[in-house]
Amino acid sequence: MSKDVQVFSNGIFELKVRETANSVEFAAEDVAKSLGFTRVVNGKLYVRWERLNGYLRDFGFTHEVGKGDFIAESFVYMLGMRGENDLAIAFQKFIAFEVLPAIRKNKVYIDPSATDQEIDNAVKLATPQKRRKALMDATIDGKDSVFSVYENIKEYIAKWTADDKIKVLQHVERALMDKKDTYGNDVAFVHKVEELLRQVAKDLDKIKNWRNGAEKRELGKENKLLQQKIEELTPPSLDEYFCLPYHPFTENRMYDAITSKKWVKTKAFKDWCDYFPYFLMPDESELNIDWNRPIKLYLAYDHQKKFDVQNFHKSAIDMICKYYGQDDSIINEIEFVNKTINHVKSYKDGKIYFLFTN
Repeated sequence: MSKDVQVFSNGIFELKVRETANSVEFAAEDVAKSLGFTRVVNGKLYVRWERLNGYLRDFGFTHEVGKGDFIAESFVYMLGMRGENDLAIAFQKFIAFEVLPAIRKNKVYIDPSATDQEIDNAVKLATPQKRRKALMDATIDGKDSVFSVYENIKEYIAKWTADDKIKVLQHVERALMDKKDTYGNDVAFVHKVEELLRQVAKDLDKIKNWRNGAEKRELGKENKLLQQKIEELTPPSLDEYFCLPYHPFTENRMYDAITSKKWVKTKAFKDWCDYFPYFLMPDESELNIDWNRPIKLYLAYDHQKKFDVQNFHKSAIDMICKYYGQDDSIINEIEFVNKTINHVKSYKDGKIYFLFTN
């Protein structure tokens, strides 16, 4: 069965689909975008491939997918259950009630808004065999000329990917060479076929040049995204942190139980809070932070070796957020970087390092 890619659209979704011997497959990138597995960075929409592949692994799909890959129909339906939004429901309906019935009935998808010419092309040019027959049956001149057939083929594949267009035009070249051999003694016809072959070669070069340029542009985008991810994953230099010369306080000693339901601050914790060096805290303007956007908080400490570093976070976050007038709920949007800079011998040598970033 043909593996030619068809592009379907209903004004809301645009979806590339191909048929294999056993199933209908959908472009992974189109599925992800249609189900909302995306994020916007600097005004541009990007597919969340980690999320998509995570769901697929849950469903028993053993391969990683990315741009240019296709997903079998059954997995697309399962992914739809994870969409959980109105757009995802609309997308599933589009596939179930429009695309698949049309494919299985006609072997091609026909957009309800398609023109008569588009429908005619879809019926006559849907497979390599049909395209070859149309070229071989074409005349030299007139509306059914080999040039007209070629223009119809180009119109039919206009929305296909560059790689698929190249495959089709290479197939057209082979068909035209066969046609030329068939009418080898007809000088006028051979001349026309050779003229068309030159046009096909030009179109192929144009598509290949565009594809190569697009690949370079895509590689540039991918490199930029990779650099952004590396920067996000690489903690800032300690030189960028704000430093408070104050030993952090362990969560294990913050409260004492009076009853099974009532807890009070320990004297040690009260003293630690009372002497907290607010006067050394940076002004809010120095933080260069937008409290309304997702926040990452980097924390590091110089502390005595007997304490576990992860137990310092609560007291440090409480005091820092309190100073800047932020509600404790902001903690849900803070990421921690557990880090010991130095082990010190006494409390007076302890330090708290912190840095907010968006």
